[in-house]
Amino acid sequence: MRNFSYLIVWVLLLVGCSSEDKDTTPVISVATDKVVFEIHAEGELEAVKSTPITAPTASRRPQTLAWIAPQFTNVKEGEVVARFDGSSFQLEVDETSFEIQKIMYSMMAKDREIDNTKFSFDAESQVIDFEYDLAKQFNIDDPLLYTKIEMIEAGDNEDFLKAKADHIDKIEDNFEEKSETEKAVLHSNKQKQVAKLEMNNASLSALEIKAPHDGLFVLEPSWDGSLPEPGKSIFPGSKLAKLPDLSAMQAKVYVPEVEAIGIKEGVAVTVSLHAFPDSSFEGTVSSISKTAQPKERDNPVKYFTVIVGLDATDNEQLKPGQRLNASIRVIEQDSGLVVPIQTVFREQENTWVFIQDGNSFKQHTVTTGFCSSSLCTIEAGLTDGDVIALSQPAGVIAEARL
Repeated sequence: MRNFSYLIVWVLLLVGCSSEDKDTTPVISVATDKVVFEIHAEGELEAVKSTPITAPTASRRPQTLAWIAPQFTNVKEGEVVARFDGSSFQLEVDETSFEIQKIMYSMMAKDREIDNTKFSFDAESQVIDFEYDLAKQFNIDDPLLYTKIEMIEAGDNEDFLKAKADHIDKIEDNFEEKSETEKAVLHSNKQKQVAKLEMNNASLSALEIKAPHDGLFVLEPSWDGSLPEPGKSIFPGSKLAKLPDLSAMQAKVYVPEVEAIGIKEGVAVTVSLHAFPDSSFEGTVSSISKTAQPKERDNPVKYFTVIVGLDATDNEQLKPGQRLNASIRVIEQDSGLVVPIQTVFREQENTWVFIQDGNSFKQHTVTTGFCSSSLCTIEAGLTDGDVIALSQPAGVIAEARL
């Protein structure tokens, strides 16, 4: 398919004389006519404004889509438009609840262990304190009644009981510190399981997606061009569909990178729908992507995305997702001169053509305007009826500086 169409009447004078005294360089006669450069591309319709329908973000992992409303379904506000499979979340809720119960039983067992151990410490401490009080009460310190050895043994016994009491207190303090650490670990594990339980319950409560308002349900293709369908894994926050505002539509046109020459905002565009080939709609380019990107994963061809604002509003034929053809008129003049790009020669800032002068050619300076991949407009240097060479004439040496 040709990428550019033009309304220029070309008269090709291919000179093929058998006489040896004539130049056989092919030529073309320049004629003034209406100039229209068009880029033909394909695209689709979309709404200027639309409400996105996204996958729930309560879960941090992909969810399996169980059901989704068909493409182009008219939905009402609050109506369920998509539903996710919650079996995995329910299983985790059951497992997490069981883990919480286990931790709670462990915490209760730890409390009983602490109470019993503290009771043992208290009982032993009371016995030691009682023995210590008796030792102090009946302290042997009269040398007239007891030998020195008996008095030393009695003093050692008192010191021993005091040291034993201090040791028991230290062991009890260490036990309490260790017990508090173990309880803190159990409490942390419980909080972790509670948070997991809350997240899974939140995921279970968000399995259904409802329409935020009335509208036409339009499925949103993913990065690989596939539409959401049951059984597909969907990442949290991914776009599933949209509810477009049908009162204002625009065309999204994909122009191959090598052909997107001269496209800018305000350029006129004619759009025709595949479903209604006899109808056409006018519009203008409202924006063009800064970089070209591939449309398909396995296709390296890159395209610029051109957004075309349409003049038509509230037209029943304009529905989101419809395929279309677009003719982008990058140049449109009532009259002008256009020549094939191979007739124009350039070097640095100099531009020229070879104009026919009798049976020979002369190098002639010209000023070009818009140039596509195949044609150039001439702003100055040529007039209607001039005959120029389609290639550099044999035996003519071009001068770089004129």
